[in-house]
Amino acid sequence: MNRLANAWQLAKASWAVLSKDRELVAIPIVAGIGALLVFAIIALPGIILVGDSDNNATNFALWIFLALAAVGASWFAALGQAAVVAGAAERMDGGNPTLGSAYTAARARAFRLLEWAILATVVAIVLDQLEERLGMLGRIVSWLGNVAFSVLSFLALPIIVFEDVGAIEGFKRSSSLLKQTWGEQVAFSFGMGLLGFLLALPAILIGGALIATGVLPIQIVGVAAAVAWIVLVAAVTSALSAVFKAALYRYAKGLPVDPAFDQGDLRGAFRPK
Repeated sequence: MNRLANAWQLAKASWAVLSKDRELVAIPIVAGIGALLVFAIIALPGIILVGDSDNNATNFALWIFLALAAVGASWFAALGQAAVVAGAAERMDGGNPTLGSAYTAARARAFRLLEWAILATVVAIVLDQLEERLGMLGRIVSWLGNVAFSVLSFLALPIIVFEDVGAIEGFKRSSSLLKQTWGEQVAFSFGMGLLGFLLALPAILIGGALIATGVLPIQIVGVAAAVAWIVLVAAVTSALSAVFKAALYRYAKGLPVDPAFDQGDLRGAFRPK
């Protein structure tokens, strides 16, 4: 309970920083839409050209298209997260970030972030293959692997953005900072997921009720409103996570952190076991 309470305090502090530059919330929306478009642009030609076939060669070709599409989508999403991280850091340095300055900082690390997208996609593919091939054991291994990778790579993006290192080195430095700690970031991530679900729940319930009316215009309005609200909630929680990553990284490096963050709360992220 203490950790969840601390996660809530960190979420409020992240919002205090984000509220000074609310335009940064638009970045996860643009990144999400862009990631979907990139995936579709790369994957659809493969699906159309290869089609539904049992031939091993064509199946492999389709797999290549889908893997490349996943890398492209992950790259676009990583650029968005990196932009919010950079914008939050600029604010903590006393600057006044804009969408332009945030994206400029992210684009400066575009190749590094492409490396990160490739690494994340490879890890996802390997875990997915284990899940498919090992049955129940594979599902357990896949779940544990996803959790471990998510936790140990929590600070990888800030490290890549601010230290200009490659994906593997970024992962190593992130894991060295976090693997021997209690990891406040785990509670924060869980808290953000729970908060996002609770905020999206009213839209789901109201949208479902409007769909149940059976009246087409009301159904269209209900679905559109529910989707818009859920997208906004997802964008805000994603931006809050990026702000927290920036603050946690800066605290670990001894750099100035926004006064909204309590030093004791951040210190808990590096409390030794």
